[in-house]
Amino acid sequence: MHKYLRAVGFSDPMNAMDRLNLIDDIKKKASYRESAASLEEENEMLSEYRLELGGGLGLSMTGVFEEENDFLAGEIEPYLMPETLTSMEEVFVEQKIDNRSFAGICDDLRIGTTLIFRLLNPVEYLRFGFLEDLPCPGTSVCLSALSIEGTVVLPLEKTPFEQQVIERRAERRRRMMEEAMDGDEQAMQKITTEDMDTYSDLLDKIADNDILSLVDSFFMPTGAECDIYYILGEILSCRQVRNPYTLDRIHILSIRCSGIDFTVGINDRDLYGHPEPGRRFKGVIWLQGIIQFPGASA
Repeated sequence: MHKYLRAVGFSDPMNAMDRLNLIDDIKKKASYRESAASLEEENEMLSEYRLELGGGLGLSMTGVFEEENDFLAGEIEPYLMPETLTSMEEVFVEQKIDNRSFAGICDDLRIGTTLIFRLLNPVEYLRFGFLEDLPCPGTSVCLSALSIEGTVVLPLEKTPFEQQVIERRAERRRRMMEEAMDGDEQAMQKITTEDMDTYSDLLDKIADNDILSLVDSFFMPTGAECDIYYILGEILSCRQVRNPYTLDRIHILSIRCSGIDFTVGINDRDLYGHPEPGRRFKGVIWLQGIIQFPGASA
């Protein structure tokens, strides 16, 4: 995910010397250094370094210590630490083929799809959670995202009554999803029928209306990577930070999308429009997150 380095302010490609200097800074100035036993190799320690850039944005580097205490550094990856609790649903973890990174998997009924995200606290997972122990009671998920292409769009006009209707429908759908997951065939049939009616209604209206005037928000997978999503959601709040190395301005947006809250970081160069609370953000995001384990903190 090298291209998402621009989301935290590194817009220009790095040469070999820049990368080596950045690796050295991450190791020397890291605000977070932790290690845990690897799942793959006996007597191998997986170590994680995080360099804070400001406002929750930063760079992480995960690697292993080899013989004679030599550190074999992995890739430099950008991150945005989550600010709010997103989900209390069951969560699972899968190890990726590089053996140094993990994907979190969570079924959130508000969206109606499986959320897959890059796990930002792998060392804590190795210490407190294990593949065979998840899901376990008391875990929660906090999500964030980085984007390199986004647009600010105007909100849909809704009266307080219309907003209440939308919230009641969302709650009713969530309950039906729970019933369907428990094997209720009638609930499954209702969900399918309502989805078909909604699709048919959109087809009738889309010929004369822009899709953004019909759909308030959406959250759907896109592309080949499993943790990349195309979203449209309401901006709840926004602030800016500067990358101390490049002085690029980064927008950090609190987003509510299809009933879930999370933060999105995007470079000012890649955001079209001026973000303000009440407006909407439309763009492609790389989903990240932390799992909060019982009795542990990220």
